[in-house]
Amino acid sequence: MNPKSDVDAKAAFKRHLEERGFTDVRIMSAPADISAKLDGTVHLFELKLTAKAASYFGAATITEWEAALRDPQRFRFVVARRDADAWRFREYSPEEFIQFSDIPPFKVYFRIPPDGAVPQPQNGRRRRAVMATLENLQLMIQFRAQLKHVHESKA
Repeated sequence: MNPKSDVDAKAAFKRHLEERGFTDVRIMSAPADISAKLDGTVHLFELKLTAKAASYFGAATITEWEAALRDPQRFRFVVARRDADAWRFREYSPEEFIQFSDIPPFKVYFRIPPDGAVPQPQNGRRRRAVMATLENLQLMIQFRAQLKHVHESKA
């Protein structure tokens, strides 16, 4: 198995939730990695896997944050780390997790065919991604400038 794969961590956290009394625990991909019920209420858990013992660098997508902010009382970011033969899980509320977070300059992903062929249309190729257009890039640049202005004015 890929050492960066979170499949084993998700399965272990599923068992951990069941041991804590959660029911209907499901491993999924969106809006979070795991959903589970406690006393009939659905909770969402987004796992972040690390092998680091001291400091962990990772990322949470804007769609994960959207789900977290929609229902912060029932959403947890979970840092998972395998220690020898045991899994260690640390849960964070969105309010706690944001304290460890920052927003770097936005990235624009690309796919170039190795033979230099004409790019294929992106229509619906990715459900959660937004199509890259010159107009969308201008909007992102403007929005980032607004965010930086607000941040700098508070400093």
